[in-house]
Amino acid sequence: MKIYPAIDIYENKVVRLYQGDFGKSTTISDDPLRVAKALAEAGSRYIHIVDLEGAKKGKPVNVHVIPKMKDLFQCLHYGGGLRSPADVKMALSMGADKVMIASLIWDKGPEKALTAFKSRIIPALDVKKGLIALSGWLKTAPIRPDEAILHLKTLGYETVLVTAVERDGTKRGPDLELYEKLLKVAPKMNIIAAGGIGTAKDVWALAKLNIFGAVIGKALYDGSINLKTLLEEAANA
Repeated sequence: MKIYPAIDIYENKVVRLYQGDFGKSTTISDDPLRVAKALAEAGSRYIHIVDLEGAKKGKPVNVHVIPKMKDLFQCLHYGGGLRSPADVKMALSMGADKVMIASLIWDKGPEKALTAFKSRIIPALDVKKGLIALSGWLKTAPIRPDEAILHLKTLGYETVLVTAVERDGTKRGPDLELYEKLLKVAPKMNIIAAGGIGTAKDVWALAKLNIFGAVIGKALYDGSINLKTLLEEAANA
């Protein structure tokens, strides 16, 4: 299983939201690059960057962090506010290995324009109250996650980020029932799980389901999970 430490950026700070609520945020650091260096020093080769400010405003705001952070990691995933093919192209040109998009996936217009980048796109299924959340988790669409993942499969996507929004920032544990259901309908899809991971046991519970990767945020920053130890255990598993 791949471990993706998360750096969520808002107003040039590393923050964590509670259940996707912008009104319930905790500041982790006022220096995203310093946080990235610490994660790299702990042994991480991957980084998951979310431009929360961009997600809220509907346009990329923090893409300027990509080049310096890419110098630290083998693989950089970037998302938040990428609402047009031009935004996607810009993030990739600045050094992102993969981009995470949600709202744009469900717009029929840009589908052909995204074809050239398909291998570098990770669709994001943000699940809130049993439906797909869009626009920085501020809206929901009448689409169930099982319907959504099957649609993505027909479009030719192989990897998807699935976030249990109501567990995000809570450390209540991942929504194992959700992931089991999605794997039943799309068993060959590579699922990256996010939301609620609070302990190493949560990570191993996801691994048992054959989840492709796990995004970890709050639990790394409050010490509930030691990243170096987790990465060593994952490498030896």
